[in-house]
Amino acid sequence: MSYLDRKHTSNRTATIIAVTAIEAAAIFAVVRGLTVEFTRSPAPTPLEAEQIRLDPPPAPLPSPHPTPSAQPSHQPDHTIHSRVDLGTGPILPLRPEPMPTASPMPQPTPIAVIERPQFAPRAARALGRPSGWATSNDYPARDLREGNAGVTGFRLTIGSDGRVQSCAITMSSGFPGLDRATCDNVSRRARFEPATDGTGAKVPGSYANSIHWVFPD
Repeated sequence: MSYLDRKHTSNRTATIIAVTAIEAAAIFAVVRGLTVEFTRSPAPTPLEAEQIRLDPPPAPLPSPHPTPSAQPSHQPDHTIHSRVDLGTGPILPLRPEPMPTASPMPQPTPIAVIERPQFAPRAARALGRPSGWATSNDYPARDLREGNAGVTGFRLTIGSDGRVQSCAITMSSGFPGLDRATCDNVSRRARFEPATDGTGAKVPGSYANSIHWVFPD
């Protein structure tokens, strides 16, 4: 039993050594195969060149008709500038731009203008004394006999010729004879300066007054 154990132990040791040798050989082969050697290539030989000298080009012949040199066209400059000369003069202000004209406002419709009259209107005026239009001699005989007396008011319409056109009693004396005698005598004897308007033209007018009928002394 002892011999067998030793023999068995020796075989096991040999096997381990052999396996270790094989693994080492395999690892070396792998490492050897992965090794990359880099070799530096020699620098390229520089190229040599020779510079060839060239003759200058001939000068151009003068033209018999010289072409005028192009001058810049002067276009009108519509831009407004303000020039400032420092220390040499005042500042030139910009020219004001024209303001846009507003649309004209509608003008109101003119109304009729009433001119001031050149002449003041004037009423009809009596010529002479109104007391002479009726006298004691014009007293109606019947009213005189009956002793009738009183005041008669009247209004006359005066034409543009100054004559009486009509007579109206505005206040009665209470006696028809006295009222009738008033209009008859005044319409026959009264004369007037006709009335005038604002232009000075003669126009119809009116006149009012009264007569006091009393007994003569």
